[in-house]
Amino acid sequence: MASLVWQFFVGPLIGFLFGGFPTAYIICKLVKGIDPREFGSGSVSTRNVIRATGGFFPWGLVNGFTDMMKGAAACAIVEFAICPAHPNLDYIVVLTALAAVAGHCWMPYLGFKGGKGLGTMAGTLLFFYWPMSPLIFPILIGLLSLLSGYSGVGSVWGVSFISPFFFIIDLIGPSMQIVQPIPHPFLTDGTYGIAFTIVYGFGIILVILLRYLPEFKKIRSGEAKRWTKLTSSDVMK
Repeated sequence: MASLVWQFFVGPLIGFLFGGFPTAYIICKLVKGIDPREFGSGSVSTRNVIRATGGFFPWGLVNGFTDMMKGAAACAIVEFAICPAHPNLDYIVVLTALAAVAGHCWMPYLGFKGGKGLGTMAGTLLFFYWPMSPLIFPILIGLLSLLSGYSGVGSVWGVSFISPFFFIIDLIGPSMQIVQPIPHPFLTDGTYGIAFTIVYGFGIILVILLRYLPEFKKIRSGEAKRWTKLTSSDVMK
């Protein structure tokens, strides 16, 4: 029994340490000698890298790609190397994914300051069901941010739609022969994994909501500006 329980702790720990890898900090320091925590929005994120380095290419792209891959890599390592034969593998991998996003939001290597978690979350979605990450997720976040006028509100709204989306995919996936998630066919096996519904669906909302609380406080106090009143450079803050 003990040999099965320890993996529930090791998996999320690996996720947290991978997710906490401070990509933006390293890039900003090496390229511009800037600490992103003391620049722009203070977020250790792709948007702050873009502001610090003056553009999306190449460093913003490098940072965004790396932040995605560290979420996907943590899940892959846990599934294929740490506990491939565990009877509750789906729960462990989902917990690992959540921990990776939390690690990016509160990086243990930088005094628990980090980014907003969306890039690393996109990496975990890439792992669970690849069409979500490059297509549906960023478009959904962008549209909802424009509709609400605030990136934080749009992000939390967008994240809240993830679990219902997978529920729909689970219902219609087998009959429409939708591309199976890689490597998790339980997401479209017609039963809809409880691990994803409850643990990831609600857990990821909680993580992102907590990370955006400071922005919500600014909105409530009137300090935050709506996107329609921002310049292109302000949007990147």
